[in-house]
Amino acid sequence: MSVLLEVRNLTKVFVTPGQTPVRAVDDVSIEIEEGSTFGLVGESGSGKSTLARLIPRLIEPTSGEILYQRRNLLAYNEKQLREVRQEIQLVFQNPYSSLNPRMSVRQLIGEPLYIHGKAAGAALDQRVLEMMELVGLKPEHANRFPHEFSGGQRQRIGIARALILHPRLLILDEPTSALDVSVQAQVLNLLIDLQQKLGLTYLLITHDLSVVHYMCDTAALLYLGTVVEKGTLAQVFRQPQHPYTQALLHDVPSADPDQRMLENISLESDIFSARWSGTGCRFAPRCPANQVGACTTIEPPLVPVGEGHMVACHLVHPHLNP
Repeated sequence: MSVLLEVRNLTKVFVTPGQTPVRAVDDVSIEIEEGSTFGLVGESGSGKSTLARLIPRLIEPTSGEILYQRRNLLAYNEKQLREVRQEIQLVFQNPYSSLNPRMSVRQLIGEPLYIHGKAAGAALDQRVLEMMELVGLKPEHANRFPHEFSGGQRQRIGIARALILHPRLLILDEPTSALDVSVQAQVLNLLIDLQQKLGLTYLLITHDLSVVHYMCDTAALLYLGTVVEKGTLAQVFRQPQHPYTQALLHDVPSADPDQRMLENISLESDIFSARWSGTGCRFAPRCPANQVGACTTIEPPLVPVGEGHMVACHLVHPHLNP
């Protein structure tokens, strides 16, 4: 498969008057192959949603490259961006807040066609009804408003809206976190079916490793804006090397208490209370492993531990320590 999207050394620094600059995304590099699902995993505050908005340039990056079909989107003008954004669409976390409550389902789903001048009148209505059927909504829903639907139905509206322009890449920003567990499964299965029918490529952003295990081909773990481990699904789940990955896997629930993915590894604090000093490993203040001197003085580089498997940890690469 060919690479559809490549992000190289992408960085976003937020600066507010009188405060320390915040590196929300820091030197992130990922590749997403066409037709695959790439999982970006991390806790709240790790920079996942910021990265999701950087890719279509809803937020302007500080530095780096965003290559879509080998073309650098940072070199695009507004007209070119408008065109390429038809191929890169987002599905947001909260389907209620992302839908205009004053617009009907027909208007919400059809708005992208109207904005981009792709259809109008009866042709637009026909496209909307076809898309509603594709995501499991009934024709009689077309004239209703978002508050008349359940959370799962609202997310289907959001998915239909994102698909109406026939994109190639869908960025799914926590698409099921606001839904009940049973509804989550329905939406995930819908996304899998749509990917098979339409040949879509997904960037799935989530804090839930069980969703990654169900949906993704490859994954990257993001911590305080930087990638600490990435690889294929088998590498990340069966051979996790970074203590952060191991701790998140420890919290993945299992129907069999004797079949937990990892034992005796857990995080005692959260990402905000265990503050990073700005030097050394970002995860060091929370790391449950026995640390070495370099952990608090030198930030570990992201280096290979196998074919396509990369980890940023001094404990995994002791030979790199001075």
